[in-house]
Amino acid sequence: MKKIIYAIAILAAATLAFSCVKDKPEDKKVQKRLAMCGDDWDKYYFTYNEDGSLASALRNPAEDGTYERTWTFTWAGKVGTAAYVKEGEAKGNWVFTFGDNGYLSTLANEWGDTWAFTYDNAGYLTKIVRSDKDPVQVKSNCVWENGDLKKWSRFSDGVEQFKMQTFLDDENVAGIFPDACDKADVARWIFELGYCGKPSKHLLDQAAWDGTNQVAVQEYTKDDDGFVTKVSKVFDGGDPEFYYYTWEVLK
Repeated sequence: MKKIIYAIAILAAATLAFSCVKDKPEDKKVQKRLAMCGDDWDKYYFTYNEDGSLASALRNPAEDGTYERTWTFTWAGKVGTAAYVKEGEAKGNWVFTFGDNGYLSTLANEWGDTWAFTYDNAGYLTKIVRSDKDPVQVKSNCVWENGDLKKWSRFSDGVEQFKMQTFLDDENVAGIFPDACDKADVARWIFELGYCGKPSKHLLDQAAWDGTNQVAVQEYTKDDDGFVTKVSKVFDGGDPEFYYYTWEVLK
């Protein structure tokens, strides 16, 4: 199984599908993996097994050491089964199935709602559908240009609407997904782990729905290795929204 993520080290096939190690270009030899991502309301923390596969995703810690929500993973080949617990109550399993390209093929939650993902030959996400619907319901189409996600869509009352995106010259060293948070009802942390294909090669600059002049502008704070630690998003001149990352250095 092969997984290639822009700015992520090329690792052994089994590890690649699940470890999500994010790396600087080869001349720097710095390897990091995602330890936390989130905003001012919800933060997700990640732990890993010795083989690099994801052990758990933990949302919003409490003072007593518990978490508001947890996903605890067990792996069998290309399938990860996550026991989902919400506010101390077991809710059922989420099932993550990966394809031969190393990226997420299907995702099912505790109710059996199921999303399916399509990629091009280069490993970029092109379509998300709700495959449990009859007929299958398209949730988003993605259009890439020179390695950057130039536009992606959502559907409102059956009408497809595209968000148009422009990019900075800055390299997306960490392989973050700042343009994935409201795509097809798939949680952003799943994108940020690198499960949904290659990220854009460059950092997102501005985004706006086609036909509107309301623009969201992104600004970034980086660590000394070029990994993004904070994103500031200002929509239509309003107050900024913040998104945060922390990284674990691998030796």
